[in-house]
Formats: sequence, C-alpha cells, structure tokens
Amino acid sequence: MIDIRQSKNYAKYMESLGWIVENGVFIKKLWFTSVVKAQRFSSLPDLFFLKKYHPVLIKLEPETCNLIPDGYRHDNWPLLPTKTIILDLKNINLPKDTKYEIRKASKLKNEESNNIEVFYKLLEETMKIGHWSVPIRKEVTNLWKAFQPNNSVILLCHSGLDPESIEIDSSIRWNDRMIAGCLLIWHGNTAHFMYAANTLSGRELGAAYLTLWEAIKFCQKKGLKYLDLEGIYDERRPKDNKHWQGFTKFKMGWGGKMKEYPGSWTKYY
Repeated sequence: MIDIRQSKNYAKYMESLGWIVENGVFIKKLWFTSVVKAQRFSSLPDLFFLKKYHPVLIKLEPETCNLIPDGYRHDNWPLLPTKTIILDLKNINLPKDTKYEIRKASKLKNEESNNIEVFYKLLEETMKIGHWSVPIRKEVTNLWKAFQPNNSVILLCHSGLDPESIEIDSSIRWNDRMIAGCLLIWHGNTAHFMYAANTLSGRELGAAYLTLWEAIKFCQKKGLKYLDLEGIYDERRPKDNKHWQGFTKFKMGWGGKMKEYPGSWTKYY
C-alpha cells in the first residue's frame, strides 16, 4: 500500500507550494542550495541524485526504522504525526459512549460541499478556540484542490435550526449555519481525516461525532478499506504534543488500531 504522501496527487500539492518532486522526494531550492524531505516511504528512495541540488539538510520520516540509512540522527521536530489511529472500515465496532454522542447529534445535518472558504473559516475558528497554530490557507486550499475532483471531499455540519433557537459563533454567517466539518482525501484503499473543524456551538451539540460518523459512512460507500485519523498524542514525545490529549481521547473512542512511526531523522551537510 502506497502512503498518500507518495501519491501523484500529493506530489501535485507539494509542487503547488513550490517544491520540486523527484523520485518521491521533496526538494525546496534556496538560492544555490536546498532542503530536502522524504515522508512515509515504504522502501528507501535513491538519494544519490540529490547531489545536484546541493542540500544543506535531508529530513526523512519513514514508515519503519529499518529504512533509516547510516549517517542520519533522530531529531525532535517531526513534520508529520508520529502516532495515529487507523480505522478498519469493514469492522467498525463503536463503544457505547460514542454511539450515544452520535445519537445526541442526530438532529444536525451533514452535507458534501465544495466550499473550501467556509470550511477554512471553520478551521480557523477551531484553531483559535484550542490555541493551536492556524493552518496556512494556501496549504489547506491547495491540498483540497490537488485531490479534486475524485479524491477529496469537504463534509460540513450545520444546525438546520432557526437563528433564534441556538447561539452560533458570530464569525460564521447565518446563511451558512455551519458549525463543524472535515476535509477528507484518499488514495488507493485508504482515506485520511486531514483537517477537522468544530466551533463552540458544534462542541455543545456533539457535531464532531456526527461529522466523523458521516465521514466513515462516506468512505464505506466509496469502497475504501481504511480511514487514517491523522495523528494522536504520542507518549514518546510528551512535551511536544501534550495539547493533543483532548482530541486523542475523541479519536480513541472509535476503536481502530494504533500505529507508531519512528519519527524524524536528519542529516546535515
């Protein structure tokens, strides 16, 4: 199974951000030198060709430890989650508490959308609530576009209620009425829960549970086998991602299997 970060669509996304993609490796030119990264590769790519780019550093985030070549040192600044949960879409066994939260949010409405701007507003609001770094608009938008039209979708959750009956964040217009959502991308048999948004009103109504449940059903209809929830708290790095513990509890409430990666390895020149 080829990881999504080794797919043609992801290469298209990286190129839209100014990276050169060659042999599954990403190169960012900086004057007469460059920085290089290779991510989630299942076989070690040929790195000899990189000499022509005169890299100052090469950063590797492999699938397994046996893919780390000599001369690379483990670092403390991975660019990708080092631990995640992967759901088997043919074997979803929801705990009682998760089923309850889905039922509680059943009055909300979910819909597929192409409105990346509304989704980004929701995402921006969510990051501010949690005091997290707001993703760059261009990165979110270009990722969605790179997998369009057949390998990405935005799912938006809204109240469907009258404005007088519920307090909605002022940052979201009433004619949108959106309170939560997610951006899914997929490649091969695996989908990725890349970005998720949930406003204060969405939290009160349990919108995150309904959004992920709708994402699971969407992936099942597409005939996909797995859904990668794209990152949870990693106890091997307690200081670096301690603020992930909240949404980690949420993600672990869906069953699935935990998967660990060896982290990030760098060589400086």
